[in-house]
Amino acid sequence: MSDSSILVVVPVFNGEQSILKLHAAFIETNIRHFLFIDDGSLDATAQILNDNGIPHLSHESNLGKGAAIRSGVNWAIENNFHWILTLDADQQHPPSSIPAFMKRKKDGVILTGHRTDLKSMPLSRVFSNRSTSFLLSIRTNRCLRDSQCGFRLIPLSLFEKIEFQQNGFQFESELLIKASMSGYSIEHVKIPTVYGLEKSAMRNIRDTLKFAAMYFKCYLW
Repeated sequence: MSDSSILVVVPVFNGEQSILKLHAAFIETNIRHFLFIDDGSLDATAQILNDNGIPHLSHESNLGKGAAIRSGVNWAIENNFHWILTLDADQQHPPSSIPAFMKRKKDGVILTGHRTDLKSMPLSRVFSNRSTSFLLSIRTNRCLRDSQCGFRLIPLSLFEKIEFQQNGFQFESELLIKASMSGYSIEHVKIPTVYGLEKSAMRNIRDTLKFAAMYFKCYLW
């Protein structure tokens, strides 16, 4: 299933172990419009993308997930797409769930993945996700069930109206806050909870502190 108005954007940092599997899953799911953003990887990510002719952009250095997504946004706008669908490169967001997002796309609505069965998720991540989801629900006056899930369908009109500042993982929280302040709705799509041996690019203590700084600052927006 494919939709010519939607570009699938995959930010990736040191993803040499997963990008070929993810690319194969796109082909198998008949997803034709996708773009990997190599965010200054230090492993063989760039070589794999180049050698296999996989559509991608590259940052010379690691700028952060938010910066990578915005690079994908700019490319999508320049190439006449109307939506981006973001998912992580670590195989925790199965491409088989993409059609569920595509079927429910609506103007003025951000769709975000909702993982309901958290048994396989590390307890530290469960606590972090529930805590940030609670805080962001307060700030946005919306019930956000899985605020840290990067599996999202986002209308590009959002980026034409709003300027974003965060470059790291905090960008995804900034997006939900500023979108809600601008009248966008946020709805959920149930997705499987997938946790294997892949390492997350998140650094728990550092990123938690950055989230806290962003959260307190957001009351001044």
